[in-house]
Amino acid sequence: MRYFDEQLIGNSRHHAEWWGLQCANREWFHHTEDTLAGFHNAAAILPRDAWMELDGITRRVMRDDEGSVFMNDLMPLAKTVNIGKLVNLYRVSSDAGSVIRSLSGQVPVTMDKVVYDYRGTPVPIFATAYGREWREWNTLQSENFDALADDQEAHTAKIRRNMAQYVLNGDSTIVVSGYTALGILNHTYSKPVNLGSAVGGANIDLTDVSTTADDIAEFFGVYLGEIFDDNKVPGRVNLYVSPEIGRRLDLPYSGSAGFKGGSMREYLLTTRRIAKIAVTFELTGNAFFAFVPSSEYIRPLIGMAVGTTPMARTNPTDNYQFLIMGAMGLEIKADYNGNSGVFYSVVQN
Repeated sequence: MRYFDEQLIGNSRHHAEWWGLQCANREWFHHTEDTLAGFHNAAAILPRDAWMELDGITRRVMRDDEGSVFMNDLMPLAKTVNIGKLVNLYRVSSDAGSVIRSLSGQVPVTMDKVVYDYRGTPVPIFATAYGREWREWNTLQSENFDALADDQEAHTAKIRRNMAQYVLNGDSTIVVSGYTALGILNHTYSKPVNLGSAVGGANIDLTDVSTTADDIAEFFGVYLGEIFDDNKVPGRVNLYVSPEIGRRLDLPYSGSAGFKGGSMREYLLTTRRIAKIAVTFELTGNAFFAFVPSSEYIRPLIGMAVGTTPMARTNPTDNYQFLIMGAMGLEIKADYNGNSGVFYSVVQN
C-alpha cells in the first residue's frame, strides 16, 4: 500500500483518484515535451515508456532492506485515509453496567453508560526530489536515462527508510490539533519494557554472551510475559530485535538443567508468547520492540501511496525535475484503560 500498483488502485477509491491525478500530471508533462520537441532536439524528450521503468524501480526498491523487515508486516494492517485528513481520529469507550444478584429480581439497578475518549494520529507527507541538467540529457542521451534510473532508485530508498524511521521514532516537530506524531519507540500507548536495574526492571543484557539461556528464557517467559498479561494481550507477538540481540539468540540453547537442542531463537518460538523473531538494522544494542500483528493494536494510515511526478518544463533550457511523494501516519491504539499490544525496550538504571 506504500506504492501504487493495480490491486491498490482497484481496491481504493482514494488511491485511484490520486493515481488519476498523477497520470494527468504526466500527460501534461509529455504535452509540454512534445511542444518543445518542435523547437528543440527531440533526443532530449523523455520517452513515454520511461515511466514503466521508473515505476518498476519504485516497486523493487520499496521491497528492499532498511526497515522492510517490520514495514512488510505492518503494511497489510494499513488503512487508507483521505489525503485531506491532517489528523485521523478514533474513539475509545469505557466499560459500563453492573449486575446485581437476587432472588426477587426487584433490586433496583443503577443506570449507567459508557464514556468516550478521542485520540488522533497526524498523517504527514514524505517528499524528496531529484533532477538533471537539461544539457546532460541532450549530451548523454541513453546514458542519461540510466542516470535517471539511478536517481529514482536512490531517492526511493531514501524516502522508504525515512518512513521506516518515522514508524519507529515519529517526529515531535509535527503537531496537529494537539496531537503529536509519535512512533513505536516513544508513543503514549506503547508500553516500555525496562531492561535495567530500576524498580520493576529486569536487569538483563540481551546482547551479552555471558547472559545465560535460562536468564533469557525467564525474561521472555516471566518478565515480559507478565507485561503482556497486564495488558490483556491474548495472542502472540512479532518481536523485532537489533543485530546484537539477534547474534545472541543465534547461539545454541544449553541451559543449566542439561542440554537443550537448537538455538535460543528456536526455543523462544516454541513458547505461546512469540510468533516471529526478526532482526532489523534500524535497531542497535539492547533495543527491541514487539506488537500484536493486528490492526486492533497498530496500523499505518496511508493518505497517499508513494509515486513519482514530473515537473513540467516550459522552456527548452529548463532542467528535468521529478518529485517522489507519499503520505503516511502510524496509529497505535490502546483501550480506555490504557492496555496496549505494542511494546519496546528501555534501559533505566
